[in-house]
Amino acid sequence: MRLAPAASIAPSRIRAIAALADEHPGTLRLFYGEDTLPTPDFIKAAAHAAIDADRTFYTPNPGYPELRDTIASQYQRLHGVPVRRELVVVTASGMMAIHLAVEATVGPGDSAIVLTPLWPNFVGAIRVAGAEAIEVPLALDPGGFRLDLDHLEDAVRPNTRMLALASPGNPTGWTASLDDWRTLVAFCERHDLWLLADGVYERIAFDPDSPVAPSPLGIDAARPRTIVAQSCSKAYRMTGWRVGYAIAPPEVAPTLAFLQEYAVSHAFGVAQEAARVAIRDGEPFLAEAIARYARHRDLAVDRLRRIDGVHVPVPDGAFYVFPKLEGLRDSVALCESLVRERRVGVAPGSAFGAGGEGHVRICFAVDESTLLEGLDRFEAGWRAFRAGGLSR
Repeated sequence: MRLAPAASIAPSRIRAIAALADEHPGTLRLFYGEDTLPTPDFIKAAAHAAIDADRTFYTPNPGYPELRDTIASQYQRLHGVPVRRELVVVTASGMMAIHLAVEATVGPGDSAIVLTPLWPNFVGAIRVAGAEAIEVPLALDPGGFRLDLDHLEDAVRPNTRMLALASPGNPTGWTASLDDWRTLVAFCERHDLWLLADGVYERIAFDPDSPVAPSPLGIDAARPRTIVAQSCSKAYRMTGWRVGYAIAPPEVAPTLAFLQEYAVSHAFGVAQEAARVAIRDGEPFLAEAIARYARHRDLAVDRLRRIDGVHVPVPDGAFYVFPKLEGLRDSVALCESLVRERRVGVAPGSAFGAGGEGHVRICFAVDESTLLEGLDRFEAGWRAFRAGGLSR
């Protein structure tokens, strides 16, 4: 029997490294995109209270009104952008927000441009929808990652319907400035494209003058064509709770809610209430978390820059470094070797699409001792791998 095109989606190379780590006890896990500290107590207490209040029945497809109002208020406070409840759709994870946005805007016979290196689930969601993903890598120069508008223009086809990207980006930490967003919005206007903007890491931004990364919705022309995908996973250490949301134009937001009915119906009510409290009361927690991430970022960048053959762009956001390793041709082979020989796990750059090969992703949202030991093991493994001639 013939399977549907979705069945051809390749398994995650990050998960493959995780599975290998399971076979090698003692492996330091710097490959997953999550903090190793647990969800804060004030959020867990909100979940207990929600259970006691019987928030265990079906919820509206777009989420509890109280949570949607809280999200809209926070977005207006952070970005100065008025957002109505009707434009907010709570989803069962940030990935679900991406999935629904893709389903609503592209389909078989269409194509979508994806700015890479990027979390591979973007490309996967587009392919599951039956569309073609066209990967356009960010440029990398001594100053770090940046947009390559010429390559973007060259990638547009008559059937292109969307531009998708993340800022701050996973794995690069690249963060679009407001001028970058203006450039991208003008590009989408020129070619009549939807803009899917993943802002999951927008609260993990290292600009001391702003508590949040810039949003495309800060540009008036962006609002009719932009869907913002968001999640509570990264900022509030809620990766397993599976609560996200989308902010979409008025003609799209109801469609996202209806589509969710045919996937998971809605996000879990208890987790929604925990998310509401996280957003409402989480600013002191976020300030402490970002200060910790900034220290770990600086530690990781400094440590890696002392290793021969390693170039490290400084990330402006998120909690990863994405070093380029001189001469590396097979990042999967290196990562497998690091697990087997050094008991340290990092994610292969090739997992993140065009422009990713030759890099590895290292998550620094771990305790400091684990990070330091992991970087020591990484250096030893990289030196041995390189000496063996396997990098070329």
